[in-house]
Amino acid sequence: MNQHGITHTARLKTHADGSVEVLAASRPVFREPGWEERGRGGRKVAPGPAATAVEAVELSVWDLERMEDQARQRDSDSLARSKRRARTSVRDYALNTPFRYFVTLTLDGARVDRYDPAAVTRALNVWCDNQVRRKGLAYVLVAELHKDGAIHFHGFFNDALPVVDSGTMVPPGGGKPKRPRSAAQRAAWAAQGGRTVYNLPSWSLGFTTALELYGDRHAAVGYVCKYITKAQAKVGGRWYYSGGALGRPEVQTLDLNVEDLAADPRARAFTVDSLPGVQFVTLTVKGGEEG
Repeated sequence: MNQHGITHTARLKTHADGSVEVLAASRPVFREPGWEERGRGGRKVAPGPAATAVEAVELSVWDLERMEDQARQRDSDSLARSKRRARTSVRDYALNTPFRYFVTLTLDGARVDRYDPAAVTRALNVWCDNQVRRKGLAYVLVAELHKDGAIHFHGFFNDALPVVDSGTMVPPGGGKPKRPRSAAQRAAWAAQGGRTVYNLPSWSLGFTTALELYGDRHAAVGYVCKYITKAQAKVGGRWYYSGGALGRPEVQTLDLNVEDLAADPRARAFTVDSLPGVQFVTLTVKGGEEG
């Protein structure tokens, strides 16, 4: 072990949905999980201004995001790194928490000034905190701005809150929700893979839709995370809002040969300016895929 405790060439994240993310380097750059909690007197240790590049990229589980972004210019790098860390956090929560619904929450202008980020996030936080304490809600939400600047949210809820059938469905093959013309058409859509759109009556600030999650969650997670990517600034000072009992992936460090990992056609290789001469390779294997 060197003076920074860096001993391994790879980090493995195992998600509750069975997917696995591997990040490998051509030389040791990873510490054992939890190293920052085992620092001086049990206090979390963070690198100071003079920290080495390796210390900086190994501060937390956001290694890949941090290292990729260090290759950018300073101003854009800070924003890109912040967004990437937020997307990684949302992904980790979404893949490791038993969420049941993909939700969209909109705001009624008569109840909340939906153009005022401070008013919106204050009302959102009060409502969510109440639902967490009283009902056991677990959630992750990302804000989106309409073209006119109005705020609404997309994200994930567990099954703590009641839902009611809105009367509309996402037709077979996708598209915008529609109201079936008859009970027969509704049954036919359901048989062909159409999805019921629900409402959340306990949402007191406006209007809602909720769709049950099914199958591979990565597409839904990517859909939510894209709103972080395209955002120009944080809404209410945060990229995302979360609360309740949220899960995280299991993180392990190990030693892998970076060339072997790079041979997989699904792998992606990259380098960073702050660690010249080091090759990085990342690979994600979804649950059910052959590793």
